[in-house]
Amino acid sequence: MSQQAETAATVKAYKASGNEGGAKTMLVSGAIFVLLVLYSWLFVEQANPMLAICFIAASIGIYTGWAKLAEPLHGIVCDDSGVRYHHKRGSWLLPWQAFSHCSPQPDLEHEVNYIAFKVTDMHAFLQHLPLRLAIKLMMEQRALWFAVLKEKCPQGQCATEWLAEKDRFSTPQKQYDGVLAMFANRMQKLGQFAGFELFIPVNCIDVPAEQFCKEVNLMRLQQLNADS
Repeated sequence: MSQQAETAATVKAYKASGNEGGAKTMLVSGAIFVLLVLYSWLFVEQANPMLAICFIAASIGIYTGWAKLAEPLHGIVCDDSGVRYHHKRGSWLLPWQAFSHCSPQPDLEHEVNYIAFKVTDMHAFLQHLPLRLAIKLMMEQRALWFAVLKEKCPQGQCATEWLAEKDRFSTPQKQYDGVLAMFANRMQKLGQFAGFELFIPVNCIDVPAEQFCKEVNLMRLQQLNADS
């Protein structure tokens, strides 16, 4: 087998469910919008509230379809480098040697729609994290963070201290400031209270979370053994 074929064989891609039905939604909504325009032009002589609502609904459908199409086709791609998470705001890489395992369910009493990674090398991850994506993920995962706070601090006495976003974070290799430091401190707190530092939504894969984690953990062991 050629080297190129061997490399290709090590790549595993998982399709994101966020863009499913985007083309259909956009086409159907666009067709309805055109029909509404023709109907208004041929038959409507004065303003009609119901027609206006239909126009708004069709416009929302077009936007929703476009937003779905803007989502990456593959949410997760595993290759020789590690696990790559693709987001419309960018992508991050979690090298194989930078985490110990993947879990389909974080250490929380209430189920959350996330898959968790136990990160063991923060620097190896942070150096592959774009600022733009870090900001977006912190916003998107606020509900997850608040769920952790609610469970670990039910009376709210400690929430104020935990909610403070520190803008400095140090690893043995580098000191981080600003957004990356805030993201890293959030990761560290999640690791302390939820048992895992890094989370991805389950809708970025097209297989059950349990199967995904089993495959990722196996690929990690195989890759580390191949490198040793």
